[in-house]
Amino acid sequence: MINNESRKNERLLLPVLIVLCLTLFFFQIGTRPIWDIDEGTHATTSKDMVLSGDWITPTFNGEPFYDKPILYNWIAALAFLAFGFTEFAARLPSAVLGSGCVLVTYLLGRKISGTILGFLSGAILATSFEFIVLSRAVVHDICLAFFITLALYLFYIGYQDEKHRRRNLLLFYAALGFAVLAKGPVGLAIPAMTIGLFLLYEKKLSFIREMQIGWGILIFLGVASPWYVLISLKNPEYAAYFFIKQNLGSFLSSDTRHPGPFYYYIPVLFGGFFPWSCFLPLAIIYAFRRQFTTIHNGVLFIIIWFSIVFIFFSAATSKLATYILPLFPAASILVAILWHELLKTASGGIRKAFMLSFLPVVILALAAMIYLWFYPLAQIEYESGITPAQINFLTIWVVVGIVSAFLFFVIKRDLLFFSAIIVTVVFTLIVFLLIIVPSVNPYRSSREFARLYDQLIPPGEKLAFYRRIKESALFYTNRKAIVLRTPNALSEYLNSPQRVFCVITKKRLEHLESMPYVVEQQGDKLLISNRK
Repeated sequence: MINNESRKNERLLLPVLIVLCLTLFFFQIGTRPIWDIDEGTHATTSKDMVLSGDWITPTFNGEPFYDKPILYNWIAALAFLAFGFTEFAARLPSAVLGSGCVLVTYLLGRKISGTILGFLSGAILATSFEFIVLSRAVVHDICLAFFITLALYLFYIGYQDEKHRRRNLLLFYAALGFAVLAKGPVGLAIPAMTIGLFLLYEKKLSFIREMQIGWGILIFLGVASPWYVLISLKNPEYAAYFFIKQNLGSFLSSDTRHPGPFYYYIPVLFGGFFPWSCFLPLAIIYAFRRQFTTIHNGVLFIIIWFSIVFIFFSAATSKLATYILPLFPAASILVAILWHELLKTASGGIRKAFMLSFLPVVILALAAMIYLWFYPLAQIEYESGITPAQINFLTIWVVVGIVSAFLFFVIKRDLLFFSAIIVTVVFTLIVFLLIIVPSVNPYRSSREFARLYDQLIPPGEKLAFYRRIKESALFYTNRKAIVLRTPNALSEYLNSPQRVFCVITKKRLEHLESMPYVVEQQGDKLLISNRK
């Protein structure tokens, strides 16, 4: 039951959280061109879905694209239908899903221990580095994170609230179905393991009888299975490829595209959850010591959620930094519980622990600024277009923010300490978007390059790339592509009696024995030809 004080806090804090999401996830999402690799692939796949009218089999470059399930492509395709084939429409689903994930995290934190904890949880999640990046990019991971978070929230409130239990649990099964439609079996495995271990630890396995299993299975299958059935009937090879090779193979096979050691996600979590990751070890220690006596089983549920995701993906042979995004809401609530304790009690012990957690960040930030001042990263301008002066400016801004936050902590203005970290993240993002991104765009996107190439070749002719496709070029030209994977294939292509063109990077051009004619250069990409 929400009391009057909680309602008053909510009227003040919820609008702040919404404005924070609008700033972090929506600001300039339509001005940056689509970048190559993931963004280019998923944006082009969704665009092809609209143009072809085939909403069952996703395709990329004219071939079936089986690596990801369909949900994110459907949402992006609907955005294209509403707003046209624009960068804004391509990124709108991620911004909306990211905002939704923050709000669900707020609701879960509020359920566990009130509005203040809910706000802290949502604000911490919204301002963590990797969550910002993936809420502003055309990727599937944010879709999985949202529906897993929603499913676990619906289960938890169903577990706690007997009055609305049936409704919440039935909605829980629908969210599970969408999670599987977003990323495959992992969308079911993570919530199932989390809930199972939670009930086992609580000695409440009998609660399974109250979980509406019969109706739940029907709802889950009604949401998740139709598309998998339809694509398997239309493409008989799909089921073996996706379920066996992509999922089971990525978990068990040593022959994987993205191998990594068991400890791979320790540095990934520290970097991806920054700046809040410096408080995460302390938050976990405090949670395990049961320091938060007013939170009851809520903290247990969050610890199990966090642990399941981390261990599950650490055990898999295939590893990518984005895979552990579903643990970020749980990590945010754990750190928020710690901050709530600081703001509420400010005891000497917890202040000392905060000092030991944040002081290394201050020292490292100052050391990085000094190092970059004396040893500028000159090579980075050649590789990405970012100048050492831009890096120094951004670094100085970050250091000023971190030091300011630390000074607020030293003078015991803990609310300003928290606020200073939030403001530093927000303005660092704005500076990055306004100053750094324009320099990086020619290196990460092929928009202008592809449009020039499109004008030079006849209608219907394919774009040619050496070694790998620049995926955003397909989004901006509506053309297909061929890939010349060896020097001999490139040489034969350039020996054509007609004038032909090919896209190549500067580094790869330097390794060719014979130099073709360079027509245009943008960033690290060259358009070469066999004629002047």
